[in-house]
Amino acid sequence: MRYKLRGAVVLTEKGRERVDLLVEDGRIAALGRVAALAAKEIDLSGLTLLPGFIDIHLHGAGGKDTMEGTYQALNKIATTHAKHGTTAMIPASVAATHEELLAVAEAIKTAVEKGTEGAKILGWHIEGPYMNLECLGAHRAECLRSASIKETEELSAASGNNIKVMTLAPEIEGALELIGYLRSIGAVPSMGHTMATVEQFDRAVTAGAMHTTHLFNAMRKFHHREPGIIGAALTDKRVTSEVIADGIHVHPLALKLFYQCKGPERALLVTDSIEAVDLNDGEYSLGSLKVIVKDGSARLSDGTLAGSTLTMEKAVYNMIKYAGASLENASWMASLNPAKLLNLDYRKGSIALGKDADLVAIDDDFKVRLTMVEGNIIYKASLALHEPITNLSTSDICRK
Repeated sequence: MRYKLRGAVVLTEKGRERVDLLVEDGRIAALGRVAALAAKEIDLSGLTLLPGFIDIHLHGAGGKDTMEGTYQALNKIATTHAKHGTTAMIPASVAATHEELLAVAEAIKTAVEKGTEGAKILGWHIEGPYMNLECLGAHRAECLRSASIKETEELSAASGNNIKVMTLAPEIEGALELIGYLRSIGAVPSMGHTMATVEQFDRAVTAGAMHTTHLFNAMRKFHHREPGIIGAALTDKRVTSEVIADGIHVHPLALKLFYQCKGPERALLVTDSIEAVDLNDGEYSLGSLKVIVKDGSARLSDGTLAGSTLTMEKAVYNMIKYAGASLENASWMASLNPAKLLNLDYRKGSIALGKDADLVAIDDDFKVRLTMVEGNIIYKASLALHEPITNLSTSDICRK
């Protein structure tokens, strides 16, 4: 299907521009004054068109959890988040037995190969089981173990070689060797659930660690005599860092500190969402753990934060509201920066000629009105769609 998107203010790589887009064969075929050329027209007047969001850390949505280990669960998660502007994602598992993780691996393989009805699943984020017990968070203590290349090789094979991110504590046994292995298979070694000191952080980065998982949460606290992983990550330009910008996991002032230290180039937004997304307060699950959601905050019975009910468009808005980021910079944190981390920025993460037509249209209230994944309309709310005009030639397209 060929679409002409007109009337919006478009956030291109040059900044905000009032241009039309032609979408053809899943890609952005033209930017500028675009003739209809047998294209269905979508009127986006009054809206802002952003590159689709890429969430590299989420556990569930719409009543489904990654740990169910089924294609159906992943498909529901993908369709739910697509309504909020997410066009690509990396579902995360939690600390679990090897057998439980193998089931997730097979579901990931199916979802990558088959595709979904919502956001594109790019691969798998293994969060744990290689964590520090002192920074357990919402994971099962009995599932923690030393880092294992052999186990990771088996999981990689079962997933169709689709491990894209792994969160691990760099100070535990076997972690540095595993970091090197992860880099060798093209995965992102991310430091999290860790008591790492500045020295241990530096060793991990030297070994190949590239990223930190939900900075500030489930890690050694900052101290002026031992800044630890938080101080190191905020000041080290060799690594990117993600944050859960829901106003619950991280205080607004800390979000501002994060933004000012990492800058718009090395900061990423994630949701760390659980199955409660788009559902009412109540009792839910994160893996096999019971989670109580009250006033949008997800916690275990002892008060430990257990993921979030955050969606990506809210994360972008919160970085603007709390951290003082511009729309452009907040958008890059949710699109171009994760694409760069995954080495996918040649085709995803920004609105440019030839790139995938992964697009999200928002209104002035930051509500998502349209989500397009690789040229397919996944979600549309009250937008005019006009049938194509078929008597034009390709010479009628003006490219910019």
